Amino acid sequence: MWNSKVFVVLHACYAIFSSGLKTEAEDIYHWKTLEFENLPLPEDSFIGKYPYYIPENVDVLGLTHHVSSGLIIITAGRLRPGVPSALNAFCTDDFEKGSSPRIWGFPDYERNTLKASFYEDSEGSSRALHSNSASVKFYSSGYFNYFFGDKSEDSSRKLLNKRPYYSHEDFTIMAVYSPVIDNNCNRLYVVDTGTLQYTGIAMYRVQSPALIVFDLPSDGCIRRQFPVLRRLEIPSHLWKNPMGFIHLTIDQEPKGSCDDIFIYIPNIFDNTLVVCDYKKGQFWSFTDQSMLPVYAESYMVFRDYFHYSLPDGIMNVALGYPDKDGNRNAYYAPGASFGQYVVSTKLLKDSKHSYKYNPEDYHMLGYRGCNTQIIYQLLDLSTGVMFFGEMQSRRVSCWNVNTPIRADTIGVVFESEDLHFVSDLTLDSDGNLWIMTDQLPIIFLTENPLNLTEVNSKIFRVKASEAIRGTVCDISYQAYKK
Repeated sequence: MWNSKVFVVLHACYAIFSSGLKTEAEDIYHWKTLEFENLPLPEDSFIGKYPYYIPENVDVLGLTHHVSSGLIIITAGRLRPGVPSALNAFCTDDFEKGSSPRIWGFPDYERNTLKASFYEDSEGSSRALHSNSASVKFYSSGYFNYFFGDKSEDSSRKLLNKRPYYSHEDFTIMAVYSPVIDNNCNRLYVVDTGTLQYTGIAMYRVQSPALIVFDLPSDGCIRRQFPVLRRLEIPSHLWKNPMGFIHLTIDQEPKGSCDDIFIYIPNIFDNTLVVCDYKKGQFWSFTDQSMLPVYAESYMVFRDYFHYSLPDGIMNVALGYPDKDGNRNAYYAPGASFGQYVVSTKLLKDSKHSYKYNPEDYHMLGYRGCNTQIIYQLLDLSTGVMFFGEMQSRRVSCWNVNTPIRADTIGVVFESEDLHFVSDLTLDSDGNLWIMTDQLPIIFLTENPLNLTEVNSKIFRVKASEAIRGTVCDISYQAYKK
């Protein structure tokens, strides 16, 4: 099956992508050095054996925008030591376009600050990297073994389960990557891996991975008070490697309350899709061959010089239009794949189907084309257009879900040499598409420090409706031309 897929993809490399009318995305914010406002500890202090703040190790990875309050929520990946706060924010009214905002810990620094005890080597507190990993010299070739050990071993999970119970109040935000806002209910959702993975140094599993929900009041930029509404730990039998919990998608029942939602949480390393019934506080999971990486499609190039392999499975879920029963198409793709897939949320929302596996429930829609590996996708329901954050092509592409998907139905809405690695996309309630680009492959796969003399991360913004104008994604424009 997979060999035939590779054959088809190779023939798709000759397709031509459609560009639009060259609507330029605005360079809204950028950073050479990510600076924090009013850190609670001196910058040169230590937590345990690690420095508190190492600017060369801090990069922006995820973002979302809350229109009602003016908050920009961003994440700083804890993939290396020296990251003072994982979940952060700043207010758009405080900074001009083109500036480098100083950020502050969200909801506060106390909730984000690490503790020396997290780094203790006693059983149940932390787990250093496997001793035999020193023989692995190249991160790409030894990716899974180097960072995550033998996946057949369950010892790390057993150690984690021996840790003291963390209550709703007693937890630290360890590592979060892609924040999501529910604009209807003014809530922020993140999934915390509970793990500190320090590239080439060690991995510390401190807490169970968990879904965390915050209230986002409209006066948040003034009061800076964001209550934790709920924290739900993901049961240990549903994951092997908690580092794979990067993205989440909220599926709200059309006529339901703010708690009548299902949340889809892929694990890109376990190749599974965890589902949470938020109201009941219950979790279950699904997996299918379509969620696995295609190793022949895992090879990528970053900034024309760094060649690496990223064999990631299912990345995230984008939701289509609800039918009369409130069910939707759930679109997804592995990170190491050119293919696009779909499954019905009717299946995902029924926990009974999680142990009644039927491969015919998962459908392949087609191929996006050569070198189109994506880290994030989202659907703009106002236009019916899907946006793809491509990992190595330096572009954001699009596809109208009312058309077949193939290389010649994929459009390009924004392309720039500054898009080194598109790590996140978000669509706010004003119809703006926000684009995050950074140095994630360097941070995650090497021990090289960031070059603080150059821009390392940028946020771009463009109106979604304008970005698709003139592309194959704009059905109304195509009809007008005819």
